[in-house]
Amino acid sequence: MDAAPEKELSVPGGCVRVGEQTIQLLQLPTPDPPDVDPSYDMSAPPPDYVASGRPVHAGRDRHVAITLHDLAPLKASLEANDVPFTMSYSGRQALFTRDMYGNGWEFGPPMTYEKATRLFPPYLAPAEPEAGRMLGWGGMPHVGILGSGGPVGEATERARAFYCGVLEMVDENDLRPEKLPFPGLFLRCGEQQVHFLELPNPDPDRAADRPPHGQDRNTAYSVKDLGPVKEALDAASIEYTTGTSSGQSVLYCRDPFANELMFVLDETIQPIAEVDDGPMVPWTRLW
Repeated sequence: MDAAPEKELSVPGGCVRVGEQTIQLLQLPTPDPPDVDPSYDMSAPPPDYVASGRPVHAGRDRHVAITLHDLAPLKASLEANDVPFTMSYSGRQALFTRDMYGNGWEFGPPMTYEKATRLFPPYLAPAEPEAGRMLGWGGMPHVGILGSGGPVGEATERARAFYCGVLEMVDENDLRPEKLPFPGLFLRCGEQQVHFLELPNPDPDRAADRPPHGQDRNTAYSVKDLGPVKEALDAASIEYTTGTSSGQSVLYCRDPFANELMFVLDETIQPIAEVDDGPMVPWTRLW
């Protein structure tokens, strides 16, 4: 399924560092609606809701979770700058907000995430802020992605088949809060998690309607070797492309809901040895 290698991609934008990880902000056209739909202002969508905009609560949307030392200074800053935010519906110490482009962000102290996974690496725990800085940042414990379609629960099982059956991520759904009023998955990939949310998706969910690989929003995973990833995708007849980005070898594919995944080759990382199953497919962390 491996297509001809892509050329080196040069996309306008920028990067921000969160602890040991990177968030890339791509300055590109997107088919995703940036605006919030005010009728979708609750924990779960209304019956027969068809997504036409982003949920008010970013915890019901694709998002990136980031640890910080204390929520209070962040709340004060958002309020002072008239930036809307919501708190967790499940009672956790977590704050959700959006940037000016509609991207969803989740913030919380380490205690919010430590019991949500069986691995909580030290680099996710933030230090106290440096002198003159308001916040101390840690890292990204998880990303949240969307998928829907079919009877309730069907999309979750399709996601489980892909992420666990093909990519060999670890099912940690027994750690998922029971208060969440919709199906989904907690999937561990090395030291962090992907949270799959079975909820209406305001974004195009067909590959044909998404931007080309490397020019779309994606979640990226460091891997010691791209070979096992290719073998797993080939065995499942899942298409992918390869190329380079910032001088690094990368592989792009999509999940059953057209979410793009990017695997970044990093030969220096060490695969985590699972106690029960031996070494897993060698990714260690969200990039």
